[in-house]
Amino acid sequence: MQFALLVNAAADSSAALTALHAARALTAHPDHQLYRLFFYRDAVHLAQRHVWSADGNQANAAQQWQQWLGDNPVDAVVCVGAAQRRGVVPDTLADGFTLAGLGQWADALINSDRVLQFG
Repeated sequence: MQFALLVNAAADSSAALTALHAARALTAHPDHQLYRLFFYRDAVHLAQRHVWSADGNQANAAQQWQQWLGDNPVDAVVCVGAAQRRGVVPDTLADGFTLAGLGQWADALINSDRVLQFG
C-alpha cells in the first residue's frame, strides 16, 4: 500500500515529530511504501539547512527530519509558494528536500492509496 504524508506542522510542534515517526514506521513496514512527503505551511521550516541546535525533541525536529532523510531516499517535497512566503529559498534548503508546486501534491494524491496529514 502506498502512502503520502502532508506535513503542515511547524518545527516546534509535536506534530512534526509525530509525522516523522509515522514516516519511519511506514518505511520500515515491508508491505507499505512512502510515495511522497509534502511539506506545506509552517512545515517548510523543517527543510531549512541552517536550523537551531537545542536539546529536546521539539527543538530539534528539523534536524531529526534532515538526518532521517539523509539516511532514507524518500521523495520529500517542499511547497515552493509556502517556502517563498516564509523565506525558505533554494540556497537555504537542506539536502534531501526539493522545492515544487502543488502539482506534486496532486500527483501524490492520485498515486497513493492512503494520505496522512499532520499539523
